[in-house]
This record gives sequence, structure tokens and C-alpha cells, in this order.
Amino acid sequence: MIRNVPLERLRAGLTSFGAALATDNMIAAELLARSGVDWIWIDEQHGCFDRASMYRAIQIVSLAGAAPIVRLGSNEFFRIGRALDAGAHGIIVPMVNSPEEAEAAVYAAKYPPLGGRSSGGVRLRFLGEDYAQAANDNLLVSVMVETRRAVAAAGEIAAVDGVDCIMIGPSDLAVEMGVTVGSKQHRAAIDEVLEKTTAAGKAAGMPCGGTDEALAWADDGFTFIHAGSEFGMIRNGIALMQHALGIEGH
Repeated sequence: MIRNVPLERLRAGLTSFGAALATDNMIAAELLARSGVDWIWIDEQHGCFDRASMYRAIQIVSLAGAAPIVRLGSNEFFRIGRALDAGAHGIIVPMVNSPEEAEAAVYAAKYPPLGGRSSGGVRLRFLGEDYAQAANDNLLVSVMVETRRAVAAAGEIAAVDGVDCIMIGPSDLAVEMGVTVGSKQHRAAIDEVLEKTTAAGKAAGMPCGGTDEALAWADDGFTFIHAGSEFGMIRNGIALMQHALGIEGH
């Protein structure tokens, strides 16, 4: 049996907060996982993880009581399988622009008959003979909308069976649109994705830089939210020290 708290909360229509891990520091991983958030975003795409350190981070986060969710580097069949074989409770797949690409992510994440995930993985031997069925029922699949093409197709992407959440990539979306984050056009695109996602009965997700931003997006209807990364938290702590001591960085 796999207990997946963030997925349980999303299915119940509740908000699930997480935190992001960008560095392969296992003390930071444990500190974040013991903070009380439901899940930890392990950032393979833009973070400092290779396959071995991702494996260790998944183990540490699990043992510390949070759900390890891997934001993958790309939408590749075996890459998705490796993260799940290491014990991830879910995946976040970047740059998904069509329902066909979302279907490919689901196919890689689910065992037959729902998909084509390969059966194997050393850690999975500890999870019981019913792991395949439990995985199909209880592993979270989130895909990221980060382009104008994806915004236009968000309803069809959200309607794909097996997709639990549509997460927006606000920075990439702004860059691809040629606008600034928070501009009128940018916000309109975000609202469009939120509306289409909720209409399909799926959760909407948003990565955030801090708790104020996270709470604001939660008020707007997003339910799968990371409230900041260890990198940002360290940087904010350093800024407080600088202010208190009257010093400047270099």
C-alpha cells in the first residue's frame, strides 16, 4: 500500500503545500521533509541532481515523512520509470504541449493495462506483491503547461485519463509569450489554464517563491503548490543577516 498524502488531498478537493529542493544536499532534503509540508519537489530539471543523488533524495524525503515528487528533466519513458522505481510518489513532467504528450507521460508512469511502465527496480522489492496495482492507483502524475500552445490545449491535456494535475510554469510561460511575469497577458493565460483545468475536474498547480505568493494562489483556486525552495530560504536568511549587520554581498 502506498500512502500518498498530496494525491489524497487533491482528490478530496483540498490544497496540498510542498517545498522545492534544488540542491543535492541531503541535510536540506531532510530539513524540508520534516517541516510539515505534504511533499517535496525534487528538481531534476533545473536542480543539481544526477541519478544517484535523486535516488538518495527520494529515500531521505520518504523516511522523513513527506512525499517525494520528482520534476523530471524531460518527458522520456525510461526517465519517468527510473524516478518511480527509485520510490518517487509522483512525477511532474515539464513542457507538455498537447494531450498526446500528456498521454505519453501517463503511459510511462502506469503499469499495464493502464500504461507500459517496465516492472523492476530494487527498492520496489520492499513494497509488496501488490505494488503495481497500488502504484497505478496512488502515484501522482502532474504535467506542466508552459507555452501558448499548451495554454490553448489545456482543457484537452487536463482531460487525459491518468493526469491528476496541471501545473503552470509561470517563468517559462512568460518568456515564451514575450511578456513579463504578472503582466495582464500573463495573468490572463494563467486564469485560462486554471479555468480549463478545474472544468475538467483536475487539480491546478503552481510553483511559488515564498509563502505569501503560495497563499495568494491558493486563494485563487490552485491546490498543488510549492511554497519555496531551500535555495530561496537560504538566500532570504542571508538577506536578514546582512540587514541586521549592515553589510552587503559581493
